[in-house]
Amino acid sequence: MILVSIGIAYALFSVFTQRRLSNVDRMYELRARMNKKTKELMVMAKASAPRDQMAAHQQELTKVSMESMKNQMKPMIVILPVLIALEYAVLPALFPSTLTFSVLGFTLSYQMFFIVVIFIVGIVLSISLSMYDRRRLKDKYNFGLMQPSLKEGAAEESTQEIR
Repeated sequence: MILVSIGIAYALFSVFTQRRLSNVDRMYELRARMNKKTKELMVMAKASAPRDQMAAHQQELTKVSMESMKNQMKPMIVILPVLIALEYAVLPALFPSTLTFSVLGFTLSYQMFFIVVIFIVGIVLSISLSMYDRRRLKDKYNFGLMQPSLKEGAAEESTQEIR
């Protein structure tokens, strides 16, 4: 029970640290811009646009994706050392190395069981928070795959189609 509690506590720490260190609204904005740029690039490719124009557009897409990647990696500077400390210092001090758990017919070491707990709790928390964010930001963004992601972009596109 202590191991499960530590796993849940770490998963909570991990998810909330990620949300604190990376601006969630900015991440959705970057994702929306990446979707929009990708769609524009695909349209340009179908229309056989000049290579230099496509290269410039690709460069803009790369800038946006690099910024997104930086924002996603920031929390790892805090989260990863805590995980390593737990796995190699705290847990071995609390539990004997022979401790195992049987889950659905699988025998897992306490370290693997800990990883499974934080993985499952982390996914549940992430999905819950993602659903919350989608509800909170639904007026600002479309969330369909490869649709114009910014609401203004959708309005502009529908105006162009009417003409």
